[in-house]
Amino acid sequence: MKTSVIIPNYNYAHYLPYAIESVLNQSRKVDELIVVDDGSTDNSKEVLESYGDKIIPIFQPNSGQAAAFNTGINETSGDIIFLLDADDLFHPEKIEIIEGLFEKNPDADWIFHNLKHISEKELKNKNRENDNISKLDVEVLDKRKMMKDGKLDYYAPATSGLSFRKPLTDKIFPLPVADSIYISDHYIKFFALSQSQGIHINNDLGLQLIHENNLYTGKTDHFKKARLFINTALHLKENQPAISAFCDNIYTEGLTSYSKAGEPEELKELIQKYDSTMGVLEKAKTSLKYRIKKSRLV
Repeated sequence: MKTSVIIPNYNYAHYLPYAIESVLNQSRKVDELIVVDDGSTDNSKEVLESYGDKIIPIFQPNSGQAAAFNTGINETSGDIIFLLDADDLFHPEKIEIIEGLFEKNPDADWIFHNLKHISEKELKNKNRENDNISKLDVEVLDKRKMMKDGKLDYYAPATSGLSFRKPLTDKIFPLPVADSIYISDHYIKFFALSQSQGIHINNDLGLQLIHENNLYTGKTDHFKKARLFINTALHLKENQPAISAFCDNIYTEGLTSYSKAGEPEELKELIQKYDSTMGVLEKAKTSLKYRIKKSRLV
């Protein structure tokens, strides 16, 4: 099987070498590494060009992370697609491990794994050769019926813990690019979970860097969370109406964050868009859930 890694980048020149080298130094060589630079204004271009033909760099005007992923997916030719944020790293054996699991599990269309959070100081001092995995903890999951029922009892990892067979990415992508920064890995992983069974690896096969420029991880920004959840719910419902009940529940979570953020005017149009997707009964159920959640905030 041919393996492809896609890294979207925007002004992360400082972190890029860590991400790129974690892919290039895999125990099983990656067939193609595509780095999509989304209009960076730092020295990312010079960093990417320094790798020569070891990577496939693509430069585009700033259009948001979703657009960068779409560009990368359009260029990839792999059978297995791995996603990696520009400030994260892969475990040295990740590609080999996941490729082997895909080969042994033909019914699995996605494989997700845990990520270990580290600081910048830990990143610079870390000897990753010591991260040996003596035993894999693997679980086969199928959440399709649960999602149709409006529920999900599984917390999927962030972008850098996600990998897919190519036919599944053909269903998920292209991502919606309206309000691109707020169509994140939530849309990708929820879409995947609604489509097929897969595998979760309860081992840390990647490192997620926690720093002051993280958009979501480690942050408590109710406005961003509200915008993210409502956007995700809206576009998922448009593209996957079979999981409308699940989308309504995500929307309710977004409304709760909207309330915590002080009901900002900027989100009212987005809320109206989602409200227009619901029938009378759906609106009544969602309204009741929201009032109950809101009452608990008081």
